[in-house]
Amino acid sequence: MSPSDATNQATREEWQNLGFFYETKTDPPCWHIVGSIDGLSNFPLILDLYSRDSRNRALSEHAHYGPYMYLKVETAESPEIDNRSIRGSLDDLLRLRDLITAQLQQAQHGDSFIVGREYSHLVTYPLHFEVREDGFDPASADPNLSELDA
Repeated sequence: MSPSDATNQATREEWQNLGFFYETKTDPPCWHIVGSIDGLSNFPLILDLYSRDSRNRALSEHAHYGPYMYLKVETAESPEIDNRSIRGSLDDLLRLRDLITAQLQQAQHGDSFIVGREYSHLVTYPLHFEVREDGFDPASADPNLSELDA
């Protein structure tokens, strides 16, 4: 059974509020993250806000993001990214924020870049960012939302 028009519209709005679309891919393994520079800038902001929240100091604390809530940032002893989550100490996550921000500052429409091994040798699903044009609608990248619903 297909989701209702109201559910699809709510999903579309959640992608737009997040500012980027994401999914995990297995060949090659990665988190595929798509958006305009402005939209992708929300990704390091998420890491910043998570890391600065004192409630997230304890190991295993976590938060989920996006309409399907698959993207999970988690407090852990060591930095790691796999198909389940982005993990690390709060300082590690701030370092990841800085790595992504540095790449975004150099990025232009049509570019793509990967952040992974420079974060940790334990990364099995690097973050693959794809920079789209200004005004890009991240909901348009969601294969679960049909064009008819737009």
